[in-house]
Amino acid sequence: MSEKGKAILAYIFGWIGGLIVLFGLKDSERNTKMHAAQSIVIGLAYMIVTVVYRFIPFYIPFFSKIVWGLYIVAIIIGIVKANKEEDPELPVIGGIAKSIFSKAIEG
Repeated sequence: MSEKGKAILAYIFGWIGGLIVLFGLKDSERNTKMHAAQSIVIGLAYMIVTVVYRFIPFYIPFFSKIVWGLYIVAIIIGIVKANKEEDPELPVIGGIAKSIFSKAIEG
């Protein structure tokens, strides 16, 4: 499978796809690993925000739809960057992914 295909699959299958590409496929290039790490961060951030929101005792109108929209936009931007083979780092997400998965990305 091509590096572009691996990166796109990491985004499509969310944090599980990111884990598979990052840790399961050892022959991946650095950019593909960066896309996978970002996919993990995006997926887990979405899950954490939605779980935390359920424990908030008051209702924020359209909050769930806004968070869902941001999640979809981040995934689409990642897929487009992977497809164009551009620099994989997304603005905020890339820095977080680098700090968490630096050994896996560089290794």
